[in-house]
Amino acid sequence: MNLIHLKKIALAIAIAFSFSLLSTPAQAVSKAVSMKPIASKVLAGKKISVAGKVTGTLKGHNVRVQIKKGDKWKTVNLVRSSKKTGKWTTSFVTPKSNVALSIRAISSGKISKVQTTIVIAPLNIVAAGPGSRILGVDLSRWQSSDQPLDFNRMAAAGVGFAFIKGSDGLLTEDALAIPHVTAWAPAAKAAGILVGYYHFGRIPVTDDLALIAADAQAQALQAATRLAELGGYDDRTLPYVLDMERVDTKITDEAVTLWTITWLDAMQAATGRVPILYSYRNFLATRFLQDPVTIDKLRNYHLWLAQPGNPADPAVQVGQGLNGRPCYESAWKQTDCSYVWTFWQYTNSGDRETFGIPWGPGAGDCPTDVTLCFPGISSARKHLDLNVFNGTAADLTALLSGLWVRSPLEYK
Repeated sequence: MNLIHLKKIALAIAIAFSFSLLSTPAQAVSKAVSMKPIASKVLAGKKISVAGKVTGTLKGHNVRVQIKKGDKWKTVNLVRSSKKTGKWTTSFVTPKSNVALSIRAISSGKISKVQTTIVIAPLNIVAAGPGSRILGVDLSRWQSSDQPLDFNRMAAAGVGFAFIKGSDGLLTEDALAIPHVTAWAPAAKAAGILVGYYHFGRIPVTDDLALIAADAQAQALQAATRLAELGGYDDRTLPYVLDMERVDTKITDEAVTLWTITWLDAMQAATGRVPILYSYRNFLATRFLQDPVTIDKLRNYHLWLAQPGNPADPAVQVGQGLNGRPCYESAWKQTDCSYVWTFWQYTNSGDRETFGIPWGPGAGDCPTDVTLCFPGISSARKHLDLNVFNGTAADLTALLSGLWVRSPLEYK
């Protein structure tokens, strides 16, 4: 057999092999199942959504979602994929016993890549506040003295969280805040109290909106740097808060809105966590723009609202007022006038003696039935901000872990 004949045979075999590949159905060689990336952390006992896609002849077939229990895989849900697109989606309740949860999808013997998420158990926090809500305090240098705060006593009184002033746009005030937050934050955490920090915003008086935005970015960097100095976000630290109040009347509503949103965006970008906004009803209703874009933007943030009232009294509605003004218009108001709120500062007259904060009589001697009264301390006994949380211990855990963020879709 000569060389030319051998080449012709080889060519014929190659052509035949190519045609055999072309005649093989594309579906047969691309049969697979995939699962979209899942969250890195989930809350125990809560639903987790999973979704993915199958290809080839698996389209329209059942997909089993499985979790690993010990050395075995357990099916937690069965869903049929789309015949047209192959897409599938389902959800299941996360177990309470796992620390690391492995998840996979399987269809007709084809298995997706295994993904792992961390399951976080809800904190064991008792709702000791009025209205059977979780109780908290907020602290600044006005609660300081030459005597230490007793955070163990505070925790024993039912306090589950404490917001501490962490930074201030006015540098002289910022310097005064540093020694207190540096000492108080670790002491509160050691006593079992969750800690959050807040930044007191200071908007410059100017008509230059570019300067307004630049200043907001600088103050966000200041707060983010302070957070890092305090240890950053750990499993005991709530999202950073922007405290907006007492803005100069010469500053326009447009400037107030721009500065606030710029700070919130910059802080989120710097820390990877959505911050919280603190203010009071009249400020929210009169100093922020009320256009749809601004409203939708602000509805992405948890609200900490200052409003005097008793959380145990059902007649007190958060976000509403009295004396002919029952409804404060703001981004957090719903159509029925109720507010979507997360924290409520309901009084500034908390009993310092009860919550482990030294105080002084102002004049005269201390009563005999107290232990935290010290002559020479100028702060009165009933001078402490108290707050409640609008949710369960699981909700607070989700907020702490970055798993719970607000959305305009929540509003009705």
